[in-house]
Amino acid sequence: MKGLFVATPSPALVEMVGAAGYDVAILDAEHALVSPDTLQEMIRAAEVSGVAPWVRVPEHDPGFVLRVLDAGATGVVIPHVRCRADVEAVVRAARYAPDGMRSLNSGRMVGYGRTDLVTHVTTARPTIVAMIEDAEALDVIDEIVTTPGLDMVLEGAADLSQSLGVPWRTRHPVVRRAVDRVHAACVRAGTRFCALPRVPADHARWQARGVTDVVLGEERSLAVRAFRSHVSGIPGYTREFRSHSDVIAAQDRPVCVFSYDVGALREHARAVVAALPDRCRMFYAVKANSDERVVAALDGIVAGFEVASGGELRVVGDAAPDAPVLMGGPVPTDAEFADGVAAGCTRFHIESVLGLHRLADAATAAGTTADVLLRVNLAGPFPDATIAMAGRPTQFGIDETDLPAAVAAATALPGLRLAGFHLHSLSNNLDPATHLAMLAHYRDAVLGWEERFGVRAEVVNVGGGIGVDYAALDRPFDWAAFCRGLADLLTTFPAHWREIDFECGRFLVAHCGVYAAEVLDVKHTHGRAYALLRGGNHHFRLPSSWAHSHPFHVVPVDAWPEDRPRPEVAGEEVTICGELCTPKDTLARAPVERLRAGDVVVFEAAGAYGWDISHHDFLRHPHPERVFFTPQPA
Repeated sequence: MKGLFVATPSPALVEMVGAAGYDVAILDAEHALVSPDTLQEMIRAAEVSGVAPWVRVPEHDPGFVLRVLDAGATGVVIPHVRCRADVEAVVRAARYAPDGMRSLNSGRMVGYGRTDLVTHVTTARPTIVAMIEDAEALDVIDEIVTTPGLDMVLEGAADLSQSLGVPWRTRHPVVRRAVDRVHAACVRAGTRFCALPRVPADHARWQARGVTDVVLGEERSLAVRAFRSHVSGIPGYTREFRSHSDVIAAQDRPVCVFSYDVGALREHARAVVAALPDRCRMFYAVKANSDERVVAALDGIVAGFEVASGGELRVVGDAAPDAPVLMGGPVPTDAEFADGVAAGCTRFHIESVLGLHRLADAATAAGTTADVLLRVNLAGPFPDATIAMAGRPTQFGIDETDLPAAVAAATALPGLRLAGFHLHSLSNNLDPATHLAMLAHYRDAVLGWEERFGVRAEVVNVGGGIGVDYAALDRPFDWAAFCRGLADLLTTFPAHWREIDFECGRFLVAHCGVYAAEVLDVKHTHGRAYALLRGGNHHFRLPSSWAHSHPFHVVPVDAWPEDRPRPEVAGEEVTICGELCTPKDTLARAPVERLRAGDVVVFEAAGAYGWDISHHDFLRHPHPERVFFTPQPA
């Protein structure tokens, strides 16, 4: 069964739904203001167009149920079923004796007398559907789904999320667990279960479980999306962005925007993943850019996602609900571990003995076993890189001297299974040869630990750390050469290391984004030129964080008010600054041919660690626009 909620009080629209090929139109009398006369005409339109008219009634009122059935409805959808009695009341009102107490008349449901009443009484059996939208229903779900006369159960994750304390987060682990619980009860009882899939991954998940009854949304939101798609497909009538330049040109003044080319992101990610040798898998480190549109774009290309907080876990749960998730972070809380276990995280990267105990408590409370990788702060030496997380004193990982206690805890605590080791030692390495040498060092270390502790690693996670050279964007990290060397190196890895995981962030997403900001003023102080932007560190903190001059280019803008002076700098070095009250709000320093107030500065390779790591509300300036576009073929 393929159904659709119809909330617009329009018989013509119901006919369109039938013409589109839906099996059922659920006419919404709960959330829509629809008169009895219009509702009857909508039922008649459904009959004409060959779609079954069901009505979602506004309450469990037997009188209302009787009237919609007498008007010709063939099904009743009961919202907010909290107990068995709610269903029993509707069944009594909807079924004739001996199954119910529905009263009889010779109205339109029998063609005003054309159909014999005896025949009608013995053959009429409207479909009764219970919507589960409240937490209290979960405690008695087995009683509800076995109610005599109930034909189908429809999940209502939206209101259920509110009842469970996570309003409108329909893919939150708590909500998904609750819906799965309803489905399991229906399977046990042999009652039809109807799903409300919201993203393509939901369709695939329910199909894999054999669920064939679905309600495919509501006509109003579908119509808006269809209209928007139609308009966007007509050149000249829409902002159809094909490039960052298109995005920048479409902005109101003063310009301040992050622009992300989702098509370029997906193309680059596919190439990166395709080059990896067997046994190697690429996970996306969500911290690099945690926007749900980036996560959704990478879903199905990367092997899964690495999260370092409960917030990132929720982003992935919303944007890629069926993707594998690796959960790490220096100090997850008890609640974050519990959420990770509830979400079914594939593995947990643990950085201390206390962290192992926290995860063990969460896993045993959930009655499950969590796979663990121990993150080790390995002794070097390591290649030079922008940031080092190991080989020196840092807060990250387990010191090698503490590894015996960590291995003992990981192999002894209930609810845990030691699956391997995690080694992420540096960030932004630019040289493939030294990165391969570091992986060889990892190999030797893990082999030594296996022998020393009598364990076998199934998985070795080598972290990320593949870099972007912001000083030479035309010389990217040679990924193809790295993967060729990696294939050779893997021949020296033992066969029982079935999986070698990478967790790249910056390398995957940096080049998909730019940050563009308009020059508000140009000045000279103490002999040095400065350009001040509408924007700065509160939007794009990466340059000051790494103390580098970020690459940029200038987009000249000729329009300028005639009655104002237009300061500029030409043929000299300029310091590009933001609008914050601190001398640290500096993004770049480089010579320019010409830069004027009103021109736009475009910072390249700004797709990673830009907006996500910035202190957005310092001085409370407006946030930038953030535009995600996928160029369409010309």
